[in-house]
Amino acid sequence: MDGMLSCVRATVTAGTLLVFATFAPAQGAHATKFVAEVPLLDCSGVPCVEARIGEGKPLRLGLDTGDVDSVLDREVADAAGLKPTKPMPAGAPAGMFRTEIPLVHVGAATLRNVPTLSMGLSEIIAQKQMPELAGTLAYTAFKDRVVQIDFVAHQVRISESQTTSVPCGEACDKFSLITFGKKGPPIVVVQGFEINGKSVSAQIDTMYTGTLLVYTASIDKLGLSDSAKTERLENFPFTDGGVQMKVAPVEKESFHGLSLGVSAPLVYFPTPDVHEPDGLFDATVGLGLFYGTVVTFDFRGMTITIAKP
Repeated sequence: MDGMLSCVRATVTAGTLLVFATFAPAQGAHATKFVAEVPLLDCSGVPCVEARIGEGKPLRLGLDTGDVDSVLDREVADAAGLKPTKPMPAGAPAGMFRTEIPLVHVGAATLRNVPTLSMGLSEIIAQKQMPELAGTLAYTAFKDRVVQIDFVAHQVRISESQTTSVPCGEACDKFSLITFGKKGPPIVVVQGFEINGKSVSAQIDTMYTGTLLVYTASIDKLGLSDSAKTERLENFPFTDGGVQMKVAPVEKESFHGLSLGVSAPLVYFPTPDVHEPDGLFDATVGLGLFYGTVVTFDFRGMTITIAKP
């Protein structure tokens, strides 16, 4: 959710992604020709796909809409012959470097010139601060493409680069690239979510497995002051190196009136160890709202559509 190490996120019990029955592709899929349809895999509770760097062996890479930089393990980057392309700022972890992956194959889709941070991941994986992944694919890897994450049929669909936008369905909205905090990276932020009927501007983060995390600056305006007094805590080992968040029930969480999440919806609130976005948006939305839906990102038209098949 924040900074260079935003790949270190929250998790849920392994297998959660795979508990739904299989259905046909969602409404709206007819609007786009997908060149790749690959299994949506579960990597310690976060969504991932099998991919190859150039002609290399298959790797598991997480799907990360919550960050501007893809991430690749240093050993994988070295084996692929990747070299630094830009200097790192002062204070960056030793061994980290910026690079660009010429070709990433995901099924029949080929992603080109993917901007990436290379860093050693084995230690933080061993400390259970990150799932067992070779890296992540950030939203920038899918420039001008349509990406559909089908949590019902357990599939990920990817288009070629598009020259036109996908028509919006009923539950659809534009997203903007807004920085996470005054000095943070630009991330995907959407209007159209609601808590108890009140509009919420929210970051979309497919590597955060909670529902709606409402930040401190927006608690009062969303009428959640009493809920935020909860003493109930939930641990998120992959977020910010491992944090606890406060959690409380709410009446309804939705997107343009489409009810999302489970029958007993929950909302989360930050504790002091959670990074916050300086009031630039209200919340972060994670996987907890998307189970049982098909989420379509149009990175050409800058829209997100959510459907329940």
